[in-house]
Amino acid sequence: MNRVNLSCGLTGCIGLLIAIVAPTASAHIVPPEDYHPVAEAHRKIAFFVNLNPVSWDLVEAETDRIARGHDGLATAEGDAFQQHVLKAIHASTPAMRKQTAREVFEISTHAVARIVDLHLARATASLGDHDVADSSFEAARQIWEAFAYEVRATDPAGFRRIGEAWLEASSALGYAGVLGIGSKPSDIEIFSGATRTIRDYVNENFGVPFEAPVDRRIAALPVHSPTYDPSATVPPKLPPGSEMNKQLPRPRQILNMAERGVDESDTTLIALGDLLFDSPYIFGDPARSLMISCNTCHNKGVTNPKLFIPGLSTVGGGMDVSNGFFAPHANNAAFDPVDTPDLRGIKFTPPYGRNGRFASLREFVRNVIVNEFKGVEPSPVELDALIAYMNEFDFLPNPKLGPAGMLTAAATDSERRGETLFTKPYAQMNAMSCATCHVPSSHFRDGNAHDIGSVSGASTHSRDGGMDTPTLLSSLYTAPYFHDGSQPTLASVVEWFDTQFSLEWSAEEREDLTAYLRAVGSGVDAYEDTVYTLESEMEEFKFFLSSYGYIREINQPKLASVLFSTIESEIAAHKWDLQDMAHLGTLNKLEDLMAQAYRANEAGESSEVDAIVAEYRSLYEETADVLK
Repeated sequence: MNRVNLSCGLTGCIGLLIAIVAPTASAHIVPPEDYHPVAEAHRKIAFFVNLNPVSWDLVEAETDRIARGHDGLATAEGDAFQQHVLKAIHASTPAMRKQTAREVFEISTHAVARIVDLHLARATASLGDHDVADSSFEAARQIWEAFAYEVRATDPAGFRRIGEAWLEASSALGYAGVLGIGSKPSDIEIFSGATRTIRDYVNENFGVPFEAPVDRRIAALPVHSPTYDPSATVPPKLPPGSEMNKQLPRPRQILNMAERGVDESDTTLIALGDLLFDSPYIFGDPARSLMISCNTCHNKGVTNPKLFIPGLSTVGGGMDVSNGFFAPHANNAAFDPVDTPDLRGIKFTPPYGRNGRFASLREFVRNVIVNEFKGVEPSPVELDALIAYMNEFDFLPNPKLGPAGMLTAAATDSERRGETLFTKPYAQMNAMSCATCHVPSSHFRDGNAHDIGSVSGASTHSRDGGMDTPTLLSSLYTAPYFHDGSQPTLASVVEWFDTQFSLEWSAEEREDLTAYLRAVGSGVDAYEDTVYTLESEMEEFKFFLSSYGYIREINQPKLASVLFSTIESEIAAHKWDLQDMAHLGTLNKLEDLMAQAYRANEAGESSEVDAIVAEYRSLYEETADVLK
């Protein structure tokens, strides 16, 4: 199965050596990649120009960073580059998207290659001044990262050759020492030769006349290298600035079966659904390779406010799910990011989708798998399991609300005044109240879609602005708000309605209504009381594995492979949370057992799989109390 592949910026000779010879690794907390501004800008442009539509304002901002990278080197070239980009962008139309995207990427790649070349030329010419030479060399090396990912994938021999040249040049650069002590002079001949190797490769492959590929994703591919492999694929990669880590402490998940005291191991279909919810292997690439699962966006079935992908997101906690990156076949050619919905109480909140276009939860889940993340058609048992699991999601307990959704004696005077405003009809809203749509006795929703003016239609008088009424329960913990996450707080939601419908609420009334919304959206123990998650994760993996007998009974070997690969990759990601590293060997063994189970299952060795599963269970039970 595919694994996460993270590449980080290089630091010094040690970093260079690691980048050349060592594989990359995954971890539970993925640190942001640290790029030189020019390299970061180019990597973002490479991501943006492959989207449909292209956000040209984002592209323009990044090309400006590349133009500034010329400052002190060849400012006139930087100005000319930027003017060329602006001319192409401003003359573009939607029908010219592909043509403009290729043109902008090509000239951006030329510019970055030129900046690398200029920095190396300056370093060579400045070998008598170590500070200038070292600074220019280091800038060139960092900017090379704009191309390194694609070169490593499609020209591994060239990547190693250039990596060795960077090492050789770094060593030949020498060092100034401290107060003149321990200095080492530059070896001009070796340095010049090594940097010439790099400059030739960069200029031949990415300088003029670099042309972006026509029949594949636009990327900086070294097609002129004699060792370039045209059949190689570039693993999917998110742009710099992406945030896929989940928040800590985590939101508390309320599962009805657990509240009844039932062990998930005794509810096999629910356990299987829990597994699939956490598994990237029900999705297609690129989500699968990037280890994105339902739980990535809906952390513990709630939301992940940290989720952010430049070009797909406008604010944290949401993204455009009908984009050309995750599922090109389902792209709608519109930039329409949506806020990640909270799934608490989801069985009570049909229809589904931000505009309520799916009548059933089953239909909605199938669309997410197939049309948002390019997974294969899920089997009936996979959908059964996912729905069984999601139907256990409940709202946070809220002592301020009675069974009919009205405030209890636990509410404050301000919250009660807010409740009155919430249920009051307003002529400006066609004699409707807030409670007309957010019906308190129906989980604060009405099951309908309404156009409140928060959505811009495709054209004048377009009626495409209707959005499903969201529940307000547990909403205090799921900011931002509205379908697109455009309102950062509940107070701003109140202010938006006041302005949109000219309700003329006083400052005190706005405060009271906000207090009421906070009361409705609150709950007991909204977050877990620890940032250490390994113990609960390992218990959850035990629940995952409890579905193995059922999977075997219904003869679903592919599901078994998903089971073992998911647990293996999850242990690999979470084992670095271990508080006492003396027990790391145990986690490594458990991880390896799941890898063995996957291989045996793929080979059809069912008896061997049974034995491995039994060994895993035994080892886990023996060590569960220290794996935390």
